[in-house]
Amino acid sequence: MPTHRQETQRGRLELHLLLLGGLACLLAPWGAAAVRLHPRDATSLALLASEWSGFNGSDTWGLRHVDCTAMEGVFCDKDGFVSAIMLKLLNLGAPIPAMISRFQRLDTLMLTFCEITGTIPDALFDLRRLNTLAIAGNPISGTLPDGFSRLTNLEYLYLASNQLSGPITPLANLLQLKELYLPQNSFSGSLPNELGNLTAVTRLLLSYNLFSGNLPYSIGNMASLKEFLLTYNVLTGTIPDSLSRLHSLELLDLSSNQLTGSILESPMFPSSLKYLGLNRNLLHGSIPTSLASLQQLDRISLMANQLSGSIPSALGDLRRMRFLLLSGNALSGSIPTAIGKLTNLVALYLQENQLYGTIPSTLSNLSRLERLVVGINQLCGSIEPILRAMRNLTVLSLSGNLFSGRLPNAPGPSLTQYRVDGNFFSHGDVKFTNCSAVLWDTSKNCLAASLSVCGRTSTQRPTAVCTAFCGVVAGSASPACGGHGYCALNAFTAMGECTCDPNYMLNSSNSNACMPGAVGASLESGSAYVSLLGSASVLSNGSILLTGGAPNQQGAAFASPAMRLFHIPHKRSPCGTELGFLAAFSFAMSPGGQGRGGEGLAFVVAEAASEKGASVRLGGVGRRSVGVEFDSVLSVKHSDPNDNHVGVNVGGSPVSLASATAPLILNDAQTKHAWIHYDPTSGGTLRVFLSSDPMQPLTPTLTAGVSLCSVLKPTASDSLFLFGFVALSGSQPQRHAIFSWSFTTGL
Repeated sequence: MPTHRQETQRGRLELHLLLLGGLACLLAPWGAAAVRLHPRDATSLALLASEWSGFNGSDTWGLRHVDCTAMEGVFCDKDGFVSAIMLKLLNLGAPIPAMISRFQRLDTLMLTFCEITGTIPDALFDLRRLNTLAIAGNPISGTLPDGFSRLTNLEYLYLASNQLSGPITPLANLLQLKELYLPQNSFSGSLPNELGNLTAVTRLLLSYNLFSGNLPYSIGNMASLKEFLLTYNVLTGTIPDSLSRLHSLELLDLSSNQLTGSILESPMFPSSLKYLGLNRNLLHGSIPTSLASLQQLDRISLMANQLSGSIPSALGDLRRMRFLLLSGNALSGSIPTAIGKLTNLVALYLQENQLYGTIPSTLSNLSRLERLVVGINQLCGSIEPILRAMRNLTVLSLSGNLFSGRLPNAPGPSLTQYRVDGNFFSHGDVKFTNCSAVLWDTSKNCLAASLSVCGRTSTQRPTAVCTAFCGVVAGSASPACGGHGYCALNAFTAMGECTCDPNYMLNSSNSNACMPGAVGASLESGSAYVSLLGSASVLSNGSILLTGGAPNQQGAAFASPAMRLFHIPHKRSPCGTELGFLAAFSFAMSPGGQGRGGEGLAFVVAEAASEKGASVRLGGVGRRSVGVEFDSVLSVKHSDPNDNHVGVNVGGSPVSLASATAPLILNDAQTKHAWIHYDPTSGGTLRVFLSSDPMQPLTPTLTAGVSLCSVLKPTASDSLFLFGFVALSGSQPQRHAIFSWSFTTGL
């Protein structure tokens, strides 16, 4: 079933092609004199009508009807030869017949969404005058024939929404092409370097295919290019700076690939650019201030990457900007006051980063703002006065921050989403014009228990949490954490706690104070060394392939160096202070043979000796290990609940200490995102979150009580442990891949 995004793209394609058809109809304006159909083409039309019996209008074609202006979907030149055949939204249910080559004057063939079947016939390539070929929206299959190179007059080619596959190399020599639409097929392989020869192309749409490899540098030679869409493919490598030579380019969307590297400070994009889409890639580094030189930008969309650093204040100079979408990264620091200069802004998405501080008062200038999404950060202070001017808001999402003071009232009549849950608002009320039209959540704040919104009372935080927030009253500006850290919200316990400065750690007897000591560290893909065992390998794009698709493979990968999980000041302190950790990673598991699962994969924490080789099991590596398994096979012997579950295993045991059914299919070869959080307080709790989206869910898939101290048995001289992954294909040829990962201790 097509997704909403695919349906939207299909709708746009239909509109574009129908408009193109309407322009062609101007060739036969109302009141035009009748043109007598040439006898040769009259015979050919009669034969074509017999091939397409599903076309009811074909009864106007043939020897008995010689007036071109009276024929549905047929247009003639001044000599009476057929110059265009244009049909749409029909159920022809047949291939393009070989006799199509009879129409030697044909310059336009449009059969869009007509249920054309079969493959692209070689007979098409005898139509040397063909200028426009639009056969989009059909179940046409097969590969592109080499004969395309003979259509030297072709300027418009629309093959979108078919079932075509293979490389697109046969199109690389169509030097007259102006528009090339190929989305929603199964084209694969690398993009040919020869694409750079298509210097007349203005629109190049290649989304929703299987293109792989690097984006060719020669793309920078396509001097006429205005729109370039390459979303939802599997491209790797870096973004070539040759794109900066495309001085006519207005729309660039490379979202949903596996592009790596950083966005360079030197110009990578042309000053003509209006739309920059790089969502859902593996880009890292900071957002360069050089983007501010692109003064025509209407949209910057960099969501779901691995970008870090602060948001450049220079972005406030992009006065035409309407969409600034930066969610799902690791951006830190405060929101620049200069964002308030973007008075045309319609959508501001900063959710799921590491931003802190207050919302700058300058954001009250954004009176046109419709969507403000800043949830899951460390933002604090009062926001209610800033929102008063935002009367056009339809979406307000502040969840999972440290906001306090007065609850923001619904700022406008168009509101459809209002989420302020997981903050520290202490008073106020909220009323909606139409409760049934708004998705809302005011839970987990410090509001009066009797507060009722739309007839429903929300669960609030315990009084103790609201009155003692990192040792100070919630929302107070008083110093906290002993002066060696800052107050932050633990999203898992829904309580405020101290995050200590470097070289400081939480006092085990007072969680509101930081004391000198080791606070752990962070490792992430792309910057840490990885030790490989068994069948594991690292691909050119940095992904880790644990098993490569053959039966009975086992592989493991560990990040180096080992990380400290315990602060043990002397030998008599049995575990000392546990630091806790957060592991976040994305992965994919292919189906096994005959659609069944292989063994699956597991995240493990293990003793440092495991790096030199050990017995690899899905439950872990050796006795001193803890594993979280993502298991796609049912083992009755191991008490598995089903063949699609998540489990916590200790001591290398294949029997799970706790397990739960996964909320999505694990082995469908689609990318999954996992977060594993260990909270060392109260005896130790491991929480596992799983989603198909890069945004962490609020509710864990599995919660298990487990003490790392009792399982890992650290000592003063042995408190370092490895973080990594193991996978087994078992009797089924399953592939296991890790695309990105980060491990952080000291939480």
